[in-house]
Amino acid sequence: MKSVILMFVGGLLGSLIGPVVALVGVAAGYVVGLAPTHSVVLKPSEEHSHCR
Repeated sequence: MKSVILMFVGGLLGSLIGPVVALVGVAAGYVVGLAPTHSVVLKPSEEHSHCR
């Protein structure tokens, strides 16, 4: 009986942790994906400001 309860609790914890880890991974990937685009977008604007 204890093993069934442990399996049930483990399943609940796993089902809760899974989506959280997935969301954190998506958020991290989003931030990492934005970083290069922002740096690339900022560089030309800095060059234009130096030209003026």
